[in-house]
Amino acid sequence: MRIRANNPGPMTLTGTNTYVVFSQDDASAVVIDPGPEIAEHREAFLAEVGPRSLRAIVLTHQHADHSEMLGSIGKWAPDVPVYAVLDRFARHTDPVADGDEISFGGAPADVLRVVATPGHTSDSISLIHGGTLYSGDTILGEGTTIVTHPEGSLRDYLHSLDRLRSLLDDEAFAVIEPAHGPRIDDPAKVIDHYRAHRSERIEQVRAALGQGAKTAGEVCDIVYHDVDPSVRPAAEQIVKAQLAYLDALPADDA
Repeated sequence: MRIRANNPGPMTLTGTNTYVVFSQDDASAVVIDPGPEIAEHREAFLAEVGPRSLRAIVLTHQHADHSEMLGSIGKWAPDVPVYAVLDRFARHTDPVADGDEISFGGAPADVLRVVATPGHTSDSISLIHGGTLYSGDTILGEGTTIVTHPEGSLRDYLHSLDRLRSLLDDEAFAVIEPAHGPRIDDPAKVIDHYRAHRSERIEQVRAALGQGAKTAGEVCDIVYHDVDPSVRPAAEQIVKAQLAYLDALPADDA
């Protein structure tokens, strides 16, 4: 069940998606990304949980539009464990890591498989359940995602895209439910587009440097000259991530 928060914006698109996943016997549930601290949003996803036992809350990464609701968790889910990569968000349990399984019911299928997908941020994870990949901000339902700087890494992001493509080829999932935007029914097309887009941008940054650009702002003026001013700070962040990626390459590849 997808519940969209009323926090639309240039970075959140139509709003942050919170997901409620039910156990096979419909007696328990897990919440993925509780979202921003908006009372109406909390009431909406708790209404979907309903009389079921809320067994777990999972955070795909640290950004406030996903995690802010945890600030009031003592009021609405005081005893429910929170699973997250970063220790400051994990609650009543250890931080999660790649390959962990988060149980939320009594059946063998009532688990979320954790897939480490760093890049957007260092703590970004995706979750697999029942043929669906819950991608957080690693893959969006519209457009492409940002690699934040310095908390993200373009190298890690490219590796994460390659890993998701490999998991898709292995039929680990068939659709993607992103944290922003609609469901993705053709994951191969989107993942391949993301990979090609990132490679194209890297070449554009190389070309801008060749034209004499020296700072992130100067590169941004060339490569992202046509972006809306509202997302200019995000564009500068990803340029910094691209420059860091190029600086770390061996001399023969740079």
